[in-house]
Amino acid sequence: MIFQKGISAILMLTVVVLFPWAVRAEETLTPVDTHETRVKVIAKDMYTMESDASSMPGEVAVNRSDLSLEYATKAFDVLPVTFGFSYRHIDIKEDVPVELPSHLEGLQFLAGAKFPMPFVESDVYFMGFDLMPSWYTDDGSLDNSAFRLPFRLYGIYKPSDTFLFVLGATINANADTAVTPIIGFNYQPDDHWNFHLATSEPTISYKLTENWSVFGEYGAILDEYEVTRANQSGVVLKVREASFGGGLKYVIEEWLDASISTGAAVGRRLAYRDNVGKVDVDGAPYIKARLSFKF
Repeated sequence: MIFQKGISAILMLTVVVLFPWAVRAEETLTPVDTHETRVKVIAKDMYTMESDASSMPGEVAVNRSDLSLEYATKAFDVLPVTFGFSYRHIDIKEDVPVELPSHLEGLQFLAGAKFPMPFVESDVYFMGFDLMPSWYTDDGSLDNSAFRLPFRLYGIYKPSDTFLFVLGATINANADTAVTPIIGFNYQPDDHWNFHLATSEPTISYKLTENWSVFGEYGAILDEYEVTRANQSGVVLKVREASFGGGLKYVIEEWLDASISTGAAVGRRLAYRDNVGKVDVDGAPYIKARLSFKF
């Protein structure tokens, strides 16, 4: 209840403080994403093949499934706001001497807004603020001890519909890495190339036909899960990974596309925050399938 009241107070304060700037720029403010999509659903499954653990006997294989839903609209017909939900399930197959959970589950909600940059008389500078209440555990529970309230604050420079630059940070006071920088840009120089790097799914793509495109991709994970280890609850397991690859995307309909990609997962580590147990895993090939709906 305390967390719910806190979230409501922050959202109300955000609206009260920022609404005057939103009204001032009603004629010039355009959404950062210029398409008219209101709802987006993305389903992904990524399997990282079995590879050796470093400095200890055993092997580790991981399968990660993600489902996200996002709804975008305008509050008061002026202020672009986004609400979202995402769910992550990770299966861990291993035979290492360190005790690890067989699976991990993450649940996150999103409430965010974009608005003109305060105190700046320009229609190309914006700001974004997102609240992301989260529960990351090994059993899918919504325990108070597992509750986290990360948020991100970022500036946006958008001089045209083909270029956008983002700079900011994600803050999670309860995490071992409390501040994670945000930096990236989106750029579409022509009808074929698309640099989509200001996103949680960075890609560089080249359009072959109206339906087919090839792409390169990058991904990173830096998550913390509250798990049970040897009957001790509330232990925090840190999961780290980076991935590089490429694939093929097919646009089935304007509102539906599918892709498949492959590459290498590197920098893999599962480590307990209390330093009692750590597993570094060698790099391994991955294969990923993705399906996206837009309404």
